[in-house]
Amino acid sequence: MVFMALFSFRFSEELLGLVGRWTVAHYVKVFTSEGIYLRILVKTIVIAVVATAACLLVGYPFAYFIANASRRWQSVLLTLVIMPFWTSYLLRVYAWTAILGDRGLINEALRFFGVTDQPLSFLLFNVFSEIVVFVYLYIPYTVLAIYASLEKMDRSLVLAAMDLGATPVQTFLRIVLPQTLPGVYASIVFVFIPILGEYVTPTLVGGMSGVLITNLLVNQIHALEFGFGAAIAFVMATFVLMLLLGLRRSVDLERLYVA
Repeated sequence: MVFMALFSFRFSEELLGLVGRWTVAHYVKVFTSEGIYLRILVKTIVIAVVATAACLLVGYPFAYFIANASRRWQSVLLTLVIMPFWTSYLLRVYAWTAILGDRGLINEALRFFGVTDQPLSFLLFNVFSEIVVFVYLYIPYTVLAIYASLEKMDRSLVLAAMDLGATPVQTFLRIVLPQTLPGVYASIVFVFIPILGEYVTPTLVGGMSGVLITNLLVNQIHALEFGFGAAIAFVMATFVLMLLLGLRRSVDLERLYVA
């Protein structure tokens, strides 16, 4: 990180050299340069927000279902949740090209049932396919984080609220959700931040329209523009640090793991 910082603030004509002058030109380029890099950075953040929200919308009910199941079924369901981790990350991403591609599982099924004659091209190599794969990859983190929070919840408060006439929606909003916010915040950390640095998924299933900021960073490194690439990395790192500090002020994440 120290070397990256030195590269990001130095301009040199020599390859891999730190001889030159101190400058902030690399950082200025990130936020100017006709707005290209800033637009991609904002796009990356928006996609990460959408994917994280989708993980929460799907993962929270499933985690709640697991937490309320019998101990025997909890073990089975938790095993199914963590089972994807037993397979190569690269293989899991690449497998989606066989599901969403023109001759993939979905398009072949639609043609077989006569729903369409032509493959649905929007299923792959765009932002849609990117978000679908992100949700698939990161929803286990959401489920596990929220499940851990639900397990530590005081269920007597739920029963008390129901005895006092609270509706299921009121019970959830006033009793369950406040007690499980540490799990929600933890899932944001485990999902949102890694998506910001995703490279494999945009490369394999995103296509040209799914390029994210990490793809641009890698391109700069391949072009031997180490100073500019380091500047992009530190802009992302600063954003992540600000996010973590904000979450730190909102909730004590360590509570999630304290018995």
